[in-house]
Amino acid sequence: MKDIDAVLDLWKRAGAAPSVTDDGEGVRRRLKRDRQLFVLAWAGARLAGSLIGGWDGWRASMARLAVDPAYRRHGIAKRLVAAVEAQLRQMGAKRIGCIVLEGNEGGTAFWRAAGYWRDAQTRRYVKDLS
Repeated sequence: MKDIDAVLDLWKRAGAAPSVTDDGEGVRRRLKRDRQLFVLAWAGARLAGSLIGGWDGWRASMARLAVDPAYRRHGIAKRLVAAVEAQLRQMGAKRIGCIVLEGNEGGTAFWRAAGYWRDAQTRRYVKDLS
């Protein structure tokens, strides 16, 4: 994908919390699987939004919803989510999990307004392998 640098730049502009996979190689690896679920929104030549969906045949997920601050409140996030939801539904998904970092009030409000709820029965655990 020729737009990898633009994606990484968008995540910085949007204030997305840094992750150990925020590099060109990490994005390239992600694109090798479910490329159609890595959705971008453009405003002319400028990348305005991104969302990564995932599907392993059993679980569906969404992560890295990011919108350039200059383009927020224009429905970009809603359209990105609708596009990934439709694709996941077509692939057979029955439930979608979203990753929202603690303290991300804007993200929490967005996902609630989009019909998602916090699953009180689960907690995400991670381990960096680097």
